[in-house]
Amino acid sequence: MRIPNLLESAIEQKLSGVKIPELKLYASKLSEKYMYQARTGDSLLNTELEALAYSIMRMSATYGAVYMALKHTLEQIDSNIQSVLDVGAGTGAATWAISEILDVKEIQCLEREAVMQELGKELMYQNKKLKDILWKYLDVVEDTLEEKADLVVASYILNEITSKNRENVINKLIDSSNHVVLVIEPGTPEGFKNIKEVQKIAIQNGLNIIAPCTFQEECQLSNKDWCHATVRIERTKIHRLLKNADLPYEDEKFSYIAISKVPCDNSGIRILRHPIIGKGKIILKVCHNGKIEEMVITKKEKELFKKVKKKVCGDKL
Repeated sequence: MRIPNLLESAIEQKLSGVKIPELKLYASKLSEKYMYQARTGDSLLNTELEALAYSIMRMSATYGAVYMALKHTLEQIDSNIQSVLDVGAGTGAATWAISEILDVKEIQCLEREAVMQELGKELMYQNKKLKDILWKYLDVVEDTLEEKADLVVASYILNEITSKNRENVINKLIDSSNHVVLVIEPGTPEGFKNIKEVQKIAIQNGLNIIAPCTFQEECQLSNKDWCHATVRIERTKIHRLLKNADLPYEDEKFSYIAISKVPCDNSGIRILRHPIIGKGKIILKVCHNGKIEEMVITKKEKELFKKVKKKVCGDKL
């Protein structure tokens, strides 16, 4: 998967006049902050160059994760989504992904950091579908979330919030949704822990789980395990340069959950790990109607074998 040409072009235009070694230094410092700095809810970036470095390093991965999570979600429900809230929008990656899949009447981007807002607006300006999107200041921890929408998306924000504030934020997201809430987090044990908290609160409030879970109860995975999906992202030249990367792609692992205020059927089989392809067989770890199981598909099951060979972690059978 690759970010839209319009977005790539807009980022390239912002690079005009920027000294790449300086931008690379900002990118390195930013990576260290996100990797090692304690999650206190404090701002991790404050300058235009930091926001630009962030957009190059993270927009493609966020775009891909939101695109795939939303795609999996919409496969499970009949939706008539006409309005969207992108909460903690950053520089707008989630909104770019949403607009590629859904044709909606209104999207609002809610973001705390002024430099992220300004860059997000600039990157969207050349896109006719996005240039008039309304951006608003919102600190999702401190402020009341008064806006409402059919779909509320929060990508990679819970991991930036302290544990004492997380439940309150999750409830705000739920209250602001008319229909669907989609939460995406890093595909790590810690990220999945946040997703399980969303799941628990949703079930306690009588809401319905759409995806990726295959039943309407709390996850049966042990605390030593975690559920995630993956999407392969094509790297741009500047992305490779800032990350000192040799490969022309990166695999973004993400955990997510989609919940609804409308009943839905989420039963089925979800692949939890990349299929292990052996001699004449494929081994799968799956969530099958809520039960964690191992499946073995042999070449004798010709059509199923062909289908499973094309599947990846996070797909549904």
